[in-house]
Amino acid sequence: MSQHATELCLLLVDDVYGELTSRAFSALICYGRLSFPALLHYTGLTPRQVKHSLAVLIQQHLALWYTSPENAATYYEANWTSAYALLRSGKFVRIVEERLGSFAGGIVSNMLLSGHASIGDLAQAYNTLPHTDSGVSLNEHAALTNGDMKNGDSKPQTKYHNESAESFHSSLHTLLERGYLSPVHASYFRSDADNRNEAEALVRRLKDFHGELKADQKHELAEAVEERLLDWKLGTDGGNEIFTVTAFEKPVKGRKRKLEAEPGITDDTGKRRRSNAPNVQVVAPSFQPEETSTSHKDTGATLRVSYEKFAVVARNEKLVELVEERIGQAASRVYAEVLRHLEKKLKFCDPSIGEDDGCSEGDDLGLGPKVSTADIASAMAKLQDLAGGIGLADPSMINLDSIIHPKKRRRRLETNGLQRHDESSATEEEEDSDSGDQNGNITDVDNDSDEVNGDDEYKSEIKVEKDGDQKHDPPTTISSLSNPQSCFFLTRQNLFLLAEHPYKFLTFVRRSHSTSESWTVNFPALSRQLRLIELENIITTRYGVEALRIIRILQEKGKLDEKAISTFALMNQKTMRSILTTMHEAGHLDLQEVPRDNARQPARTIFLWFFDPERCRQKVLEETYKTMARCMQRAKAERETVQSIIDKASRTDVVGREDELLGLNERTALGAWRENEEKLLGEIGRLDDLVAVLRDF
Repeated sequence: MSQHATELCLLLVDDVYGELTSRAFSALICYGRLSFPALLHYTGLTPRQVKHSLAVLIQQHLALWYTSPENAATYYEANWTSAYALLRSGKFVRIVEERLGSFAGGIVSNMLLSGHASIGDLAQAYNTLPHTDSGVSLNEHAALTNGDMKNGDSKPQTKYHNESAESFHSSLHTLLERGYLSPVHASYFRSDADNRNEAEALVRRLKDFHGELKADQKHELAEAVEERLLDWKLGTDGGNEIFTVTAFEKPVKGRKRKLEAEPGITDDTGKRRRSNAPNVQVVAPSFQPEETSTSHKDTGATLRVSYEKFAVVARNEKLVELVEERIGQAASRVYAEVLRHLEKKLKFCDPSIGEDDGCSEGDDLGLGPKVSTADIASAMAKLQDLAGGIGLADPSMINLDSIIHPKKRRRRLETNGLQRHDESSATEEEEDSDSGDQNGNITDVDNDSDEVNGDDEYKSEIKVEKDGDQKHDPPTTISSLSNPQSCFFLTRQNLFLLAEHPYKFLTFVRRSHSTSESWTVNFPALSRQLRLIELENIITTRYGVEALRIIRILQEKGKLDEKAISTFALMNQKTMRSILTTMHEAGHLDLQEVPRDNARQPARTIFLWFFDPERCRQKVLEETYKTMARCMQRAKAERETVQSIIDKASRTDVVGREDELLGLNERTALGAWRENEEKLLGEIGRLDDLVAVLRDF
């Protein structure tokens, strides 16, 4: 972890949870993995204070812990990714409020305050279940943390206490189904190294592996460990939980639905059950008035906010903005609908994690999840402004070979080559032979031209590829192509426009004997393109358009010397050399020295310039962390200068009467501070968007 990222995380924890918690977090993030006695030594706090600090850090997922089975000692280490996520709490709530309403946003806000909580505690916080002696509820924790309890009140106040239990469970079900909330697993509180050690020990015990392993046993052990780690990451493993984690089953037909406490997944080897979106539908317990006062078995699942899912949402929003900028508003609406369908099937930004349902049987291309044209067209039926967003093209003029997956395109070209070879061979045999046999074998040869070594499945695949140029859709939708104003036709035209763009926003998947034509998104390639666009924008802003031209030339050509760069860029060497030197000093360009002899004299050395996007990305990311930390420090300093006025203005007897009880100078200073803080926080938010593109996507 870099120095400036550490500084930023410390500022965030200190700003949100105070000095006591930040001292323990500072010791963990600066000294690494520590035991409890070592933590006492480095913090200088009492055992009681350290225990309180660790309780807050673990509750908020800011500290990871692991108890060693050898000596029963517990070790703690900082989780800096969760500390950085404190910066995005407002964005998480905004996304949920825009999509699901303010009530669901309030649930997410309370979950962020609590770190993790059971459904029962959430229900108590929203007054949908009777109070029990299970401990402090979520709402009480939030109120005690922020000091929201009024004098003389025995219970904390909640904004949504008048909402019905049915509304609460409906919103909770939607949050679980969308993936914004996820069940808590014990592996979430351990580091990656501890999880791997734990998984290896568990697999060795289950498979009875002891001592030195053979080569095949090592391979089997490695595969089983990776399988177990993936199960833990997706939360599909039902054992070894610290908390009561309930598997959510598909709702049964009828009015009543319950959340069963038994694991819903028993197959430990099948890959179909492990998808980026869980195969098992998550269903919160529906409102049962007659059972609310007695049933608590349905409220034992412990939930947390899924930061990974919000990263997927942020990436989709960024891609839609890019499409609107490069193509147009109509295409961006179609693309947003495509991403909305795919978002349901993705839990992580990496589509390869646990995703096996995206590829059809026998397809080894790894295209990821797909969505059909008919689904997109039906969703876009209500939009009437697609006709003016794109020019109409004749379906016969669309070349599908240019937009299908490269591997499939190469395979099809090889197949066509075999077909042409077979046809030419059959023609030569027909011309050379004086007469065919009586049974017409020449006709049989022509019919067999589509087969490869008698493989019927490959024959049917080739037939689909050949006929696909004329029939791209199921028979029920072909008639709609003849109507240029139909929503299906316009949607399909926009989809092809997205696929034919140089950025390849979509990848076309041909229809087969069992599936209709569909579309998928190559998220890793688009993420790389987003990072490259951000880097190019930064370089253009700092060094000018000439620097961007040099960067693109180096990307295309590779390592070049100054003479070659000057030739390709059409620039004089003096101007070009100053740009290269400036970018090299900033760390955005690299230089390699290739000596012509062992003397290594500068006159006998070739200097090659090259651009490393990964190194440039790390450099820009480190600079962004530093800038964000400085903005937070500046905001803190600005607040300290007017702290007395802020305390006075926040008093209950002054709120709403500032013009009467505050002087002119106090109101002026308070307004200037609010304006400066808004600017600084806005800049931090924009820099966080850059961090998301460079690091999370």
